[in-house]
Amino acid sequence: MKKSLFFLIVFVFYFDLILAKQNKSINNFKGCAYQASETHIKDTDNLPIKLIEVDIHDFRKWTVNGVRILTSRYRYVQDKYKKRFNATITVTYGDTSKCIFDGRVRHSGDEKDHISQLDNSITQSLDIHLKNGNIRGITRFKLLRPKARGNLEDEIFLTEILRNLNYLAPRTTKVASRVNNVTTNMIFQEKAAKEMLEFNGRREGPILEGDERFFFKSVEKIEDNNLSGWDSGVVPLMNKSSKYMLSKQVNSNIVQKSNGHKEMSLEAATNLNLIYLYFSNRFQDELNNFNYFDYDLDNTLLGAFSKNKIRKLDEYNLLIQATNSHHGLAVNNRKFYWNSIEKYFEPINYDSNPNINKKIESGAFRLPISEDFFTAFSGIKNKLNTLDLEKINRNLSLSGLEITKKEVEAKKNKILKNLDIIKNNYLYVSADLIEHNKYKKIENILKNFNTNLKKSHPNTYLVKQNVNKKFQRCEIFLENCYSVNFSEQKLSNLLEGELEGNKMLFQYIGKNLNLDNLYRNDYFKKLNLNNIEVYYEDGVKVTIDESKKIIEIKQVKSGAKIYLINGELDDFKINYNGFSLKDENNSDIVPKDYPTSPTGLTGCLSFINMKLKNIEINANNSTCEDTVNLIQTSGFINKIHIQNSYSDALDVDFSDLQINNINVKSAGNDCVDFSSGKYIIDELVLSNCGDKALSVGEKSKLSLKKITANKSKFGIASKDGSIVELKYANFKNLDTCLAAYKKKQEFEGGKIQIENMQCDYLNQKIFLDKHSMINQINKT
Repeated sequence: MKKSLFFLIVFVFYFDLILAKQNKSINNFKGCAYQASETHIKDTDNLPIKLIEVDIHDFRKWTVNGVRILTSRYRYVQDKYKKRFNATITVTYGDTSKCIFDGRVRHSGDEKDHISQLDNSITQSLDIHLKNGNIRGITRFKLLRPKARGNLEDEIFLTEILRNLNYLAPRTTKVASRVNNVTTNMIFQEKAAKEMLEFNGRREGPILEGDERFFFKSVEKIEDNNLSGWDSGVVPLMNKSSKYMLSKQVNSNIVQKSNGHKEMSLEAATNLNLIYLYFSNRFQDELNNFNYFDYDLDNTLLGAFSKNKIRKLDEYNLLIQATNSHHGLAVNNRKFYWNSIEKYFEPINYDSNPNINKKIESGAFRLPISEDFFTAFSGIKNKLNTLDLEKINRNLSLSGLEITKKEVEAKKNKILKNLDIIKNNYLYVSADLIEHNKYKKIENILKNFNTNLKKSHPNTYLVKQNVNKKFQRCEIFLENCYSVNFSEQKLSNLLEGELEGNKMLFQYIGKNLNLDNLYRNDYFKKLNLNNIEVYYEDGVKVTIDESKKIIEIKQVKSGAKIYLINGELDDFKINYNGFSLKDENNSDIVPKDYPTSPTGLTGCLSFINMKLKNIEINANNSTCEDTVNLIQTSGFINKIHIQNSYSDALDVDFSDLQINNINVKSAGNDCVDFSSGKYIIDELVLSNCGDKALSVGEKSKLSLKKITANKSKFGIASKDGSIVELKYANFKNLDTCLAAYKKKQEFEGGKIQIENMQCDYLNQKIFLDKHSMINQINKT
């Protein structure tokens, strides 16, 4: 203790001396040092990051906090040392342009490998939230000490490969950094959050991970004595806590957005908790003697018993093994996105510590494996061999790696060789052991969980939902249950594993504790159209005439939804007839599940992950947030005609489409909304739009020949990094003809380039903020 105190005094004295040298004159300018008109010419996404500088305002307190982490007697960093400090973050790009932001910074990392003494200074991993602006569309990120993520080069390489294979992985970059007076190389890595999902073409939904709080309560007093994980007792304690580890939702604040988001979150937590319970019953049973870091969650369950989804997850696991990234498969390190539409868990790569050139151990294997596991070897090999290595090499260069295409190919080939070794290892595993670990129903799946939790943390309440969706607080073994009400904030805390009271912990366990009902679809019926899956609720009637290529859809219950997913649809005509409810004043009644259902769907009629060719869509009288919603679609649509929409008429997300004609009459909100994609449109005819006739957002690019809009608030709104290129516009009876602006922090402003425009406006011709630009060639 005396040694730690002396160390602290020496450090504080030293930093008092250099404090005068610390640059405390923060530039008053906040933002980027170039004009708004350059933001689309100078695309910072395609500029290398030269330097990131972090200046913590209270330099002395920050330094003392770091010293206290270093000199703490305990192995794990205590929460009291993870408080946030105000800071200024400056980014210098490769062309010397600068952006300056306000932010909040804290220490990042549970163990002390995230902090060390560097000469007479301290270097440590940081968790940073920007208050304003973004860095390449990222507002929340970590600056990590390179050794905290295994091989730095391989960490960046792996995340790039995964995104190219349509897996979820954070954007990761090697950057030169200066944190106060310390200059070093670090890893810039975005956090698993809404902007990461949307960058990867997913809608906002539950993000979950293993809940380690019981483990950390068990090890919080373990001494920092430089012993191994085994010798210090950490591994045995993690093995023990894995038997009662469940999940938590890291973005649980979304439960406050809508009832649909709340139900979606509760369903996700219930399903993943059941999978964790299955793990806890198997990884150390009568035949298995694995440690927590060598035994996996079951892809058969994560993939919802779907052959295609299970194979995608198996291929992910094999790629992680072949890059020696096993750390990211450990049950306590897993992160998942709940795909509420397809109803399965997508892995989010995080904390995997890859090392591609490390020798694959002979005989090494991981269980459980799925029924068709061995087919995944050829699947992942084929996908690796079809990667665009030139594109990957360009992206790696922007991510701070000086690597040649030949070196990229060498890494790929090493992964392929590693896959051969891994496959050979599995061939020698006992067939009985493999069979024992394949999915089988487990009776009384809560028995071990309850027993182990009772022994280690008896001061825990379990929270469940009964058949009426009412919450009940129970003692362990689900005894002595009492009804309880949660505010939305407390429910959010419960799902995040942060709810405590009267020295008691609260653990949400679920609303359905029977594996037979895992992923039960209470919302939709299903039929197939060639290679397309069609899902529809009870309030929808569907008739398909394949010979005439006509789909007739009739909504007989307000708010009921139908969606088509996966596959190709050619030369079809889709007619949708909605059903609206009116009250005694002839006003629309708010539909059920508005604006979002537990599936995450907002459209009455949705097309998801499809290729379309020469399609015609006619829709009227919808009662959803969107009449027609196109998500991750590509191809050509001949025409879309929509009338009488409760809210938005047409909403298109994450797509690449060419559309000949769109005609919309009467929408309660926007007539047409394009987001996060590339779109080519010949003609838009829009009238009686409650807000915007045409809205283009979230870094979309729209090329449009002609638009006619009548009786709307806005003619065209381009926002959040979007570019609209337009030849001719005819606007009548509008409040504002053109608007370009920045709405969301993670994007820049909007841009409109227009050749000819006729503008009949009531308030103003143009609305333009300082981040955006509108260029009129012919200012009629």
